[in-house]
Order: sequence, then C-alpha cells, then structure tokens
Amino acid sequence: MSFKKIDHIGIVVKDLDAALATYDHNLGLKAAPGRGGEVPALGIKNAFVPVGESDLEFIQPLGTEGPVATFAAERGEGTFMLSLEVDDIEAEVERLRGLGARVGNPNNGVAFVSMKSTHGVNLQLVQRNR
Repeated sequence: MSFKKIDHIGIVVKDLDAALATYDHNLGLKAAPGRGGEVPALGIKNAFVPVGESDLEFIQPLGTEGPVATFAAERGEGTFMLSLEVDDIEAEVERLRGLGARVGNPNNGVAFVSMKSTHGVNLQLVQRNR
C-alpha cells in the first residue's frame, strides 16, 4: 500500500477571508503565506492552513459552475474532500482498481476515487514529489 499520510482536508466556505479569520481567532491556526490563491480553471480560490504534517484547504467557489460551487449550493459550507498522499499515483490507481474501487484517471498527480467506493467520501489521491 502506498498511502503516505492525510495530505489535506478540503473545506468549502462562502467567504475565504472570513473563514481564515475565524480559524485564526478561534483556534490560532494561520494560513500559510504564498500557498493558494485563485485557480480560474477550477473556479475557486483557496488557502492552506498547516496542521502538523497535513493541511486544511479552505476553498471558496468563484462562481456558480463546477463541483465546489455545486457542493456549496446543495450543502452549504463544510467538509468537501479528504486527500491522501501516495507514492506513485499511477500504481495506486491500478492497485485500487484491482481491488474493485472505481477510480478516475490520474491528471497532474491527482486522481479521484468514486464516492460509491468510499461510502460517500470525496476521496482524492495526490502524488506530491513527481
């Protein structure tokens, strides 16, 4: 098995700045400078807050299109995704498919496991050092 760690947990928020201020004020957790920003291709802006060896990724939709915007419209704010770091994305996708999981094709070091294979969890696989 090549799961290394929980890489990050994605949290959808309506207002990124307000969410970061809340986590800073209430929990003392601060956004990592220089990580995150607008990602027009995904229709989001995001920021990462380090927690030990993992991160919380706060994700704000920029419009009404895309999976994050759909999630926000249907469910409001909250946990969106669990991301697991793997050693070799291609090998892990094939291994999981061999076990019967439905897994999308890797793209830029990222692949998603179908929520039908994870009891409703939006599970992302990520390979960091490629």
